[in-house]
Amino acid sequence: MDRDQKTGNPLGYVVRQCETLQDLAGCIRIQKEVWGYTAQELYPLRLFVNLNRIGGHVLGAFTPEGEQVGFVASMPAWHGRRRYLHSLSLGVIRCHENRGLGRALKLAQRELALRARIDCIEWSYDPLRARNANLNINRLGAIVRRYEPDYYGRVASRFQQGLPSDRLFAEWWLTSPRVLRALAGKPARNSRHKPARVVEIPIDIDALMRTNFEEARNYQVRVRDLLREGFSRRLAVTGFVRDGESARYLLDAYEN
Repeated sequence: MDRDQKTGNPLGYVVRQCETLQDLAGCIRIQKEVWGYTAQELYPLRLFVNLNRIGGHVLGAFTPEGEQVGFVASMPAWHGRRRYLHSLSLGVIRCHENRGLGRALKLAQRELALRARIDCIEWSYDPLRARNANLNINRLGAIVRRYEPDYYGRVASRFQQGLPSDRLFAEWWLTSPRVLRALAGKPARNSRHKPARVVEIPIDIDALMRTNFEEARNYQVRVRDLLREGFSRRLAVTGFVRDGESARYLLDAYEN
């Protein structure tokens, strides 16, 4: 899809801050449509209103007609004395997927963080979702070195489908060489280097859960054990490969 050369947005879309109550309410509608959350699992309107006032951000993706079709929200956070942004949620409704809107929302989020002199954004995602891993690791240049089993407990989402809510935590170091390479369309990881560990995941976890839920559960346990053991050895996910019917994380020794 063609892109606006100034903003990197897919042509025909506008990515901007959500400022009105109507904009912010659109984030609730999108959560329901994308994840199918129950009322108690939705991030509420009050949260989005406050994020814009406490150093966080709520950004929306809009069609030329003004329909909101995606959003990303973040909140201020700290590791000790180091300030960063924790990205709470990123969603694009199905009929507007695969057009680069997720990446465009993250790039707008990055720009706001840099203006605030913040150099890192973190977020969690499901380890078994190959499309998300590809965006996070390859297209954005994030690294991963933390795994949390069943992080949220039971989640009533069309994506979770009864599996424990295991999560990886992506670290997006906004001005690092690997991020700058990824944003320039170059490989974030040097493919000539042999990885210290390779961890395979399903190419399509949704299809696997529909056809063989027990195998999907076994996959989750294997991936959990392998990644946690790798992280205990100070390895980090620095690459991701998705080709044909397989997908896999590449881990390397990594120091800040």
